Amino acid sequence: MRHRAVRRHTHLQLDQAKLMRKKTVLGAKTETEAIERALALVVKEHTLDQPLKRAKGRMQLRKVFR
Repeated sequence: MRHRAVRRHTHLQLDQAKLMRKKTVLGAKTETEAIERALALVVKEHTLDQPLKRAKGRMQLRKVFR
């Protein structure tokens, strides 16, 4: 089930140096865009990690490229 995006105004106290670095790393134009991209990356990583955690080492990896 996908949730509808709801935007709301939130007041946060953030480390300005980290925020500026995040903007640079993510190529974001605004601070809001940088935070949105960072949050999207966290959600995507969580989504990708779930099947791996459920497998609990039952998979075997093999070399494809030599």
